[in-house]
Amino acid sequence: MLNYMKSECYRVIHGKELYVLTGVLSGLTVLMNVILYLFNRFVFDFPYGSIRYSLNILSSSMTTLLLGGLLVTSFVFSEEHKNGTLKNAVSFGISRGQFFTAKCIVCSAASLVCMAVVLTVYYGSAYLLLDDPGGITVMARLRGVAANLPMAFAAVILTVALMCMIKKEILMTICWMAVIWVIPMLSFIVGFKIEWLNRAAEWMPWNYLKFETTVNMTQYECLWDTPEGLAKCLIAGVIGIAVFYVAGYVVFRKRDIA
Repeated sequence: MLNYMKSECYRVIHGKELYVLTGVLSGLTVLMNVILYLFNRFVFDFPYGSIRYSLNILSSSMTTLLLGGLLVTSFVFSEEHKNGTLKNAVSFGISRGQFFTAKCIVCSAASLVCMAVVLTVYYGSAYLLLDDPGGITVMARLRGVAANLPMAFAAVILTVALMCMIKKEILMTICWMAVIWVIPMLSFIVGFKIEWLNRAAEWMPWNYLKFETTVNMTQYECLWDTPEGLAKCLIAGVIGIAVFYVAGYVVFRKRDIA
């Protein structure tokens, strides 16, 4: 498996997909901060030209880390079915379990690198261009990112599992959204009537990231800033990693490769 992982790392490093996606995402964060800078400079009494407002966008939308995992994995995995790499790897003696595990590790590493670059550009451009009225420190923001990393890795593993089983990327994305977004939201709604489902819904990342985090210009309350909330983020992420990995591993081993 190590040799296959090395070949996958080589393919990712020498391919253009990861660089293109990282460049686009980094460019979008710079563009956002440039727009805030221009409005702050040329619009009288513009209230949103601060570092705090810019960084609040991520802190209030940590679900973007899950979407980032989907994007990076989709780009890294994009040619797998078209080029027959998956089928060839199995034909040349790589077991399905090794293939799946290696893909999960490589895609997680690629996602981590992409995130690190994008966050550096995002935070750096905010500090270079925008006003600093004080407030929440960068370390506090990074604690939020770190707390949600396990669930971001779980989102990557879910994407790998679905892409191993579904050739059409649109269908794969629909299934991914169903697991990450639709099921949690339905569980949250139905949970008003069913107590045990309500308790389960509270541990689903999309729900607690949306309903247990309040971030705006006057308020910064995030569940990961408390020991209980931090534990919740980490435990939910680890459970997600375990569930998606085991489910993907078991199903992929039984699936026929066309």
